[in-house]
Amino acid sequence: RKLIYNRAVMERFFKIGTEQQRHIADYRGNTDNYDDYLNYSVFPSTSYYIEEQVVMPARQQAEADVSILPDTVRIQTCLNYGYREELSELVRILNDPALFQGQVQVTPVSNQRIAEGNYDAVLVPVCGYRSNFLFDLYDIFLREPDFTSHRINLVTTADGEGERVVDNSSFEENRNFFRIDLGRDSPDREGFARLLEYVHGFMSTRHLGDKQAYARMIDELDQRLALGSWLFSLPSLAYFSTQFDNESIDLYGVASQLSTIENWKERPRKSLF
Repeated sequence: RKLIYNRAVMERFFKIGTEQQRHIADYRGNTDNYDDYLNYSVFPSTSYYIEEQVVMPARQQAEADVSILPDTVRIQTCLNYGYREELSELVRILNDPALFQGQVQVTPVSNQRIAEGNYDAVLVPVCGYRSNFLFDLYDIFLREPDFTSHRINLVTTADGEGERVVDNSSFEENRNFFRIDLGRDSPDREGFARLLEYVHGFMSTRHLGDKQAYARMIDELDQRLALGSWLFSLPSLAYFSTQFDNESIDLYGVASQLSTIENWKERPRKSLF
């Protein structure tokens, strides 16, 4: 996680400081506020949980100890099923030997190769950010490693009191991108079991206080387990198209699902009479 410096990746992605810089704006009218989209937790920095300081992840990262890393950190991704332009550019950025001491190698592979799980890490876009409050953690931790479809491996059972509880079979090696398997022993097995419990609790509770408590516990556990490097969030075209005048939206590639805003204008409201 320490090896991948998200700010460097974002600056390259948005071409910050160059003539080709991709400008952004948010619904509050802030322009080029890239730092707001850098993520330091599984919870996006633009979400309620960070903005309201429910979760306060460390924003400063120490230098990576490259002596404990393999010569090459092998990352795989699949370019055939959505976000093709964005992922292609991230592959090019991460493969630049000038970044990360040249220890990162990202390879586009077939969907079948991803399912085999022969990687150190996988580059996956996460689309479960429904709002700044309702964030889909199942989409991150329990999504099956298949780019062709979107299936969640959530298995629940009834406890002694008839309540639905999550079953350990929700974490099986070949059914999540993290290759977590609660059916085998590992040094982090207890942590994985608690993560599954917390994620189910966060997603199933309807009480704000419980959701906040689960969010804190998930963040603390994730920081210890270091399951992923949460790079940055991007403005969604679907969100902006309902909020802004279409003429102010600059599409980021014909096949892209994302956009930037050059000179944002709010869509005029229709008269009610």
